Amino acid sequence: MAIEKTVGTVKKQEFVWQSLREVWIQIFKRPWPLGIGAIALAITNLFMFMYARALGVFPQMAMWGSGVYNLLGFKTESPFVPYPVKAIYLDMHSLLDIGIILGALGASLIACEFKIRKENLQGYLTGVAGGILMGFGTVLMPPCNVGGFWVATMAFSLSGPLAAVGLLLGAYVGGKVLQYQLGKSIQNVDFSNAPNGFAIRPQRTSLQPVQGMMIFGLIFALAFLYYYFKLPKNAGLLLFGALFGIIIQRSRLCFVTAFREILISRNGKVMKWVLLSMAVGVLGFAILKGQGYQPQHMVFPAGWHNIVGGFIFGIGMTLAGGCGLGILVRSGEGYTRSWIAILSGMLISGAWVHIYGQKVGQGWLYGKPVYLPDVFGWGGALAFTYAFLLLFYLFILWVEAGKHETT
Repeated sequence: MAIEKTVGTVKKQEFVWQSLREVWIQIFKRPWPLGIGAIALAITNLFMFMYARALGVFPQMAMWGSGVYNLLGFKTESPFVPYPVKAIYLDMHSLLDIGIILGALGASLIACEFKIRKENLQGYLTGVAGGILMGFGTVLMPPCNVGGFWVATMAFSLSGPLAAVGLLLGAYVGGKVLQYQLGKSIQNVDFSNAPNGFAIRPQRTSLQPVQGMMIFGLIFALAFLYYYFKLPKNAGLLLFGALFGIIIQRSRLCFVTAFREILISRNGKVMKWVLLSMAVGVLGFAILKGQGYQPQHMVFPAGWHNIVGGFIFGIGMTLAGGCGLGILVRSGEGYTRSWIAILSGMLISGAWVHIYGQKVGQGWLYGKPVYLPDVFGWGGALAFTYAFLLLFYLFILWVEAGKHETT
């Protein structure tokens, strides 16, 4: 009888262990379905909005650029009023971006996908150009495609749908530029001189999963320190950032692909999931804002600058290989082009006050913020936003239908 109980206990332990191992593999080893990533991104964004703020990453990078100029002796101010220049480790918004990088780094290590990915000179120059264009685009739009389109639309800001027009056209132009570069590169390849392939020798067990666990240990240790020193928002946004980094890294959800492929390859699969995530997020924002919680949060100036800024940003994010969120995640995965894009983007946007003379949202360049519930009431605002999402979806179907036309 005692032996039978022991055997039963062992079997239960094995079942629990195998179940936990399968969960671990599903989360960190296997790619997530695209839809899971999109919905997880929307839900996580709602929770972070309830905690402190919604997702947006480029204004913090602009502040970093302004900080660099100040360190070099060129006194300037951060272009975004809510993000004044301060020490990065004390800025909870900067910790969101740092958390995204660390989360993507940890997830890629655990999945044994981390690698320092170098570029040739053309690749780095393309990254610089992409960063420069994103730097100008973020202060014109504002801010970036995630905050200025994805979140702004869900937050009932008229600027969101306007930015979508510019982002779509800009991603198309950027995609055409990349197609041209690819065509030129293929023409210059001499396949007659291609080296012989050799069998790959078995490699030793990778240490990357252990290193990934160490990264996550570091994240939790830093969060604990911030909480211990009475900075709970800093701790929370660092953890939220890590979660965003994991979601994007594992699901490969890419806003550049979402915009670019609609017109380049007539494939709207990614954008359809993005739109569904927005349809979910709209309800969450409506419930929270309808109760009076941060009603003006992520409501940006609306006007022609949304379209122009979105167009410039759309080209830039396509050349850089990722939007503001994307280059943070890719930098954590070892993409050196993303490192260059972050540096050039933050230096350009960080100099905006010197270039323009005023901050983002001020002066002749920008329109006034338009909060849709103030214009149409809550029923009209919901109808307007869902109508926009529906029209965008129907536009994608119309474009995709063009692939199946007979000639």
